[in-house]
Amino acid sequence: MENPRKRGKFLATREKDVEFIFRSPNAMKVYLAGEFNYWEAESLPMEKKQEGIWEAAVKLPPGRYEYKLFVDNGWAEEPPCTVMIGGGCFKIILNGGQVPNHFGTRNYFFWVK
Repeated sequence: MENPRKRGKFLATREKDVEFIFRSPNAMKVYLAGEFNYWEAESLPMEKKQEGIWEAAVKLPPGRYEYKLFVDNGWAEEPPCTVMIGGGCFKIILNGGQVPNHFGTRNYFFWVK
């Protein structure tokens, strides 16, 4: 029988640091929501950096993920974040696109490999 602790440790080591970068100079609050946080609109705040750049990071195992931004108390239809993995000076922009959602708008998606 497989040891669940070993399995959990193995899965945790496969997780990747995924960074989201979004430019919105006039925004007061920006949150990242998606399948990775059960679409909870205000559970993952993005941090405002210089010149209207907002950043957030999450650890995710390989897979396809949909997300959207919650900006100043409403779902944003603005261009998507830049989504990257990597560390230090070497980062890779992840492939993605748009898909329709059940509300008649669009979600963005990306792949973690």
